[in-house]
Amino acid sequence: MVQRLARQRGIGLFGMAAWLFVAIGFMTLLLRLGPLYMESMQVRSVMDSIAEDPDVPGLPKHEINRMLAMQLDINQVPNVKLSHFAYKRAENGGLELVLKYEVRRHIFFNIDAVTMFDYSVTIPPT
Repeated sequence: MVQRLARQRGIGLFGMAAWLFVAIGFMTLLLRLGPLYMESMQVRSVMDSIAEDPDVPGLPKHEINRMLAMQLDINQVPNVKLSHFAYKRAENGGLELVLKYEVRRHIFFNIDAVTMFDYSVTIPPT
């Protein structure tokens, strides 16, 4: 009786190394860029709360800036500065608060990632 050798099944050494390399790459990206997106969500929350505050319409821009600076300081947001905010006249007669900024983050070796964030809210007219 002749025994046949069964075909090898499963992942080989090179396949395992390739999957490990890809998984480590994704984890590195997640750990490096995840906090930037969490920070962006905090800033959006601050902007939304200022836009929904019934006392804000009619306030001068420097008072809104003071409120923004205080909330950014409380939430410990290091990458967003007041200079990243701009004001425009909204179509409904209110004020549009616009935020545009980008952050460059070192990933590994000579590879950097640039993340750009853009968000705006409308403060209703008085």
